[in-house]
Amino acid sequence: MPRLRPGQSEKFLSKTQEVLYQKEFKHADRIYKQLSQRGNRS
Repeated sequence: MPRLRPGQSEKFLSKTQEVLYQKEFKHADRIYKQLSQRGNRS
C-alpha cells in the first residue's frame, strides 16, 4: 500500500467531506423550502 505524503490524505478527505456537505445542504434546503411552502398554503 503506497504511503501518502503528510497532509495529502487530509486534503483529500476534506475535499470529499466538502462535496458531501454541499450535497446534504442542498437536499436539506430543498426539503425546508417544500415544508415552508406547504405551511404557508394551509
